[in-house]
This record gives sequence, structure tokens and C-alpha cells, in this order.
Amino acid sequence: MALFLRNHELRGLMAPSEYIDAVEDGYREFGAGLGAAFPRENLWIKGDNAESQRGGHLPAGSKASFKFKGALLPRLGGAGLNAYTAGLPGGLETLFFLFDTDTGALAAVMEVLYFDWLKTAAVSALATRYLAPAGSAIIALFGAGRHARSQLHALTQVASIKRAQVYSRDAAKRRAFCDKMTAELSIDIVPVKTPAAALSDADIVTTITTSHEPVFAGADLPDKPLHINAMGAHYPWVREIDQYTVVNSRVFVDELQQGWKEEGEIIMPLDSGAIDQNHVIGDLGALAAGKLDGREAETRWTLFLSGGTGIEDVAVARRLYDKAVARGIGTEIQFNQPYEYEL
Repeated sequence: MALFLRNHELRGLMAPSEYIDAVEDGYREFGAGLGAAFPRENLWIKGDNAESQRGGHLPAGSKASFKFKGALLPRLGGAGLNAYTAGLPGGLETLFFLFDTDTGALAAVMEVLYFDWLKTAAVSALATRYLAPAGSAIIALFGAGRHARSQLHALTQVASIKRAQVYSRDAAKRRAFCDKMTAELSIDIVPVKTPAAALSDADIVTTITTSHEPVFAGADLPDKPLHINAMGAHYPWVREIDQYTVVNSRVFVDELQQGWKEEGEIIMPLDSGAIDQNHVIGDLGALAAGKLDGREAETRWTLFLSGGTGIEDVAVARRLYDKAVARGIGTEIQFNQPYEYEL
């Protein structure tokens, strides 16, 4: 028997702080060498790209993709695979298959879009906990969509945020976003007209956009200790963060193998010879397991690059599943009913 858990059933099962704790547990197990991860694979569906289908940053000759990523975290009791399509007329369809590593049984099939909304924010919050300067109070936020909303909620869990300066290309949208978020969080959240204005006096910079090119100029970053989370596009041929920022930052990724496979921010300067692989200090697993120091005394800028991994999917899904079982939420699906190998 497995549980089928839909997006609307996951709402309220965990607070943002619990998502952060779950993600930390997962990366700590992986960083200690007790888990394993399978980096995201993109299988490209050939054809002409229709802009209306929102297929993302597609390579030439492709109209859509099928993607999957997975992980094994036996101490947390879970293994799983996140599989999804992007760019086809039905929109984004994403499901997670959670297996119990004690019994081997399929424990749950889960819709992903809701928990991914909070999980992605939890990842940047966890990186911020390890990498941001002490006393960080001002956020520069690039993006004003639904993920920008959850980013702000999560960041307030790990830093005493007093002000957020928000830039997005649509002035009306960023104004409405700031009004909404000021009411939700009771802090000063203001729209700004330029990327440089967003960066003014910032302690934490978070980018959560669909842009295929840098959303701010590194030369406009304040000359002081700060931390940057780049949470948006994650393909080798796109980047939200410019080369100047990468070269002048202490760089971390969510998971090293996946980072070097898909993060354009480091792949492009590597290809041009501006950095070598040693420029990336390590990943979130090593930070969570205590194998690496994050912010050092002489550190000015830290940069965290994330595209989302199976590690955080499994860690969050396992905790959500346990809470759903305890509350009697979800629909039971019976598998392995009696059958015979007969023609």
C-alpha cells in the first residue's frame, strides 16, 4: 500500500522552518557520505519551441523536455525519484516516487509543485544560515513571482531581516508584490527601479528569476561582506550571475556533480579559463556535515548556486509522508495484488 498525496493535501503539514530542518537533515546525511544522489537528467523532446508552452531555456531544435533526479538517504528512511515534463501543452507535470529504505516498499506518490515551492526556499535559507554575514538585515531580491514570496518567508527564518529591496522587470507586478509581502511579513519591503538600487547596502542577495542572462552587474555589489543565493535558471548556457561576481566570490553549489553539469554561472567562466574547478569550494552537503567552513574571517562575498537536487526532494518528501500518515491524509493505493504468470 502507498499513499497518493496531492498538492492541496500537503499544505499546512510543515511550517517553513520545518522545511529548512528537513533539507538540512538530508544534506547532512549526504555530506557525511551516508547517502547518494543522482543528478538531474534532461531528455530533450525534438521539435519547434512554442513560446506559449513555457518550455524553459531549451537547446536549439528542442520543444520540451522530460527530466528526472533522485537520491538515497537511508538514515532518513527514504529513497526517491522526481520525474517531470516541461514545455508541453499540458504544462509542468511533476511527480515524486518515495520508497521506504527499511522495507523496500513504495511509500508514496506525491505531487511536487506545492512542496517544491517551499523546499526551494528552504535550500536558499539553509545556505544563508551557513554563509551570510552575522547581523544580515537587508535583502536584495530579484524576482516577484510565487517563488520570490516563499524565498522571503524562508529567509526571515534564518536572519533578522528588516528590509527587502525588490527588483523585477514589470513595475506593476513588483509594486503589488511588495504591498502583499509587507502585509504578510510586517517588514519594510520596497520596490526599486533598477538592479543597482536593489543592491544598495544589501547583506543578502537572492535571485529567483527565469532570466537567461545576468540580472545585475557585479560591479554594483556593495564592497562589504554579503551573501548571494542564485536560485533561478540552471542550464549550462544560461546564468543569472555575471562572471565578475563569480570570480570575486567564494562559491558553493547544492551538489558538486550536478553543479558542474548544469550551472552556467560556473561552466561559462570555466570554459573561458577565468576559473578552474578549485574555485568552487564545495557543496551544501559538506557545509551541513561540518566538513567545510562557510564564511571565513576574510570573506567578502559568498555565492551559492542551486538548481534543486534529489537530496532535498527525498528529505522533504519523507518528512511530509510521515506527517500525512500521522494525520490520516492521502489516498491509499494498493499495489502487488495477487496474480499469476500465466498467458
